[in-house]
Amino acid sequence: MQIKVPQLSVKQAGLRTVSIGQLGLGPIKVASLALNNVDFSLSAAHALLQNVRVTLTLKITLAWHIHIGLPDGIPDIDIGDSYEIDLSFSLPVGDVTIPSLNNLKFNIPSVTAQNLSVNASPLALQITNVAADNIHATNAALPRDGFAVSGLSFGSLTGTGVGIPAATVAQATVQHVHGDPARIPAFALNGFQLPAAQIPSVNSDLPLSIPLVLETRGANFDAGILRITLTIVPSLLTQVQHMQITGASATASVGQIVLHDVTLPYDALNITLSDIGIDMIDIPNFTVG
Repeated sequence: MQIKVPQLSVKQAGLRTVSIGQLGLGPIKVASLALNNVDFSLSAAHALLQNVRVTLTLKITLAWHIHIGLPDGIPDIDIGDSYEIDLSFSLPVGDVTIPSLNNLKFNIPSVTAQNLSVNASPLALQITNVAADNIHATNAALPRDGFAVSGLSFGSLTGTGVGIPAATVAQATVQHVHGDPARIPAFALNGFQLPAAQIPSVNSDLPLSIPLVLETRGANFDAGILRITLTIVPSLLTQVQHMQITGASATASVGQIVLHDVTLPYDALNITLSDIGIDMIDIPNFTVG
């Protein structure tokens, strides 16, 4: 004999373990992302610079000054002038191969990004010590193995408004759970480490210009009456049309990652509930047959 319960209402249930077969997250929206104390290192086996052109510019300044001292009462003779000449030489170098780039290390004190959107792959999730309120079940049979009443016989029995103070359920399943997106004001990750990653190829199609101001050179000539000063300011401009780095290996570490104002939509499918402790069961009606 079994009790057939068409509809079952549970006011409160204590769940020791919740196993979610598949949890879909996202898209995750982050108002701002802050990275603090980022260390980045790069090593590459081969670098190719294409269509390299080097331009050498010489800014030459020639100044002269004549001083002739005259007797008292007569003004001395002081005359002079300066001239500037710019000379530029452009040399097409062609392709330049750098055999190895090693131990390139960078430290970035802070990086801030705004309005990020991230899609996450579905994942499995297990939650412990969860409390659930207002759980509903249909077509329940109590008890599982039936029951017998000695000395009493009846064809059928119906009842309403029956309460059971406590019961346990070994396992229940929920097909779909969803709700409003979860909102997290701030979320911090510390000690993020990126192990060595292999980068087959890095390409840059934007022209690259590398200006370089060299050390100023000068010469002085003093003949007493005539003084001549020659100053040369050299500068070098290297232009690269295309850059390619192959066989690179990169590592990175981040001291702290902080996410602010995180919006997290979710959909949970195929939920399994185990070891359910039910405090109170309300049975609107039942039949025994």
